[in-house]
Amino acid sequence: MDNSAKKELELEKFEIDRLVILDASKLKFYKDQSGFMSLEFEGKDYFNVRLTRLTPFYSKTTYISVAYENDEREFKEIGVIKDMKELSEEQYKLVDDYLEYKYYMPEITKVHSIKDNSRGFIFVDVETTSGRKTICIRDWYSNFRLLTDKFLYAYDVDGNKYFCDDIGKLDRKSLAVLEIYI
Repeated sequence: MDNSAKKELELEKFEIDRLVILDASKLKFYKDQSGFMSLEFEGKDYFNVRLTRLTPFYSKTTYISVAYENDEREFKEIGVIKDMKELSEEQYKLVDDYLEYKYYMPEITKVHSIKDNSRGFIFVDVETTSGRKTICIRDWYSNFRLLTDKFLYAYDVDGNKYFCDDIGKLDRKSLAVLEIYI
């Protein structure tokens, strides 16, 4: 390696991510005039904040990332809410409503059939908590799978997500239909 390459490597610095746990008592979430979630925190207003569950399949109320869009249109994390239970009742409801809307996933309650079109798509005819649907799934191996020994996750071509928290609750016919795909 020549000297210029060594110098270039020495000048290159990487920002190390650190987990910043936010003090829930200092957070004041609100909806701005446009209806976007915003945050007042430590004397600064952050508009159009994004809340993200860091462990969405395992916990709905712990480790919630809070990020904002900076002037370069990049999302930067402000920090993480360790547990929403630390928020006031009003703040909890506001954050919970946002997350429930963002992570809306109908639950699969019955599987009627699965058809493979031999072109990389499967069509899954299911009953869900939002009614009967036929969901089209591309790359079923990645987008229709068990995340644990019981939790079924499905992600369709339109970006919708579905789940069954315990496939053992499904009827025998549903399990028989699922058998080849999970």
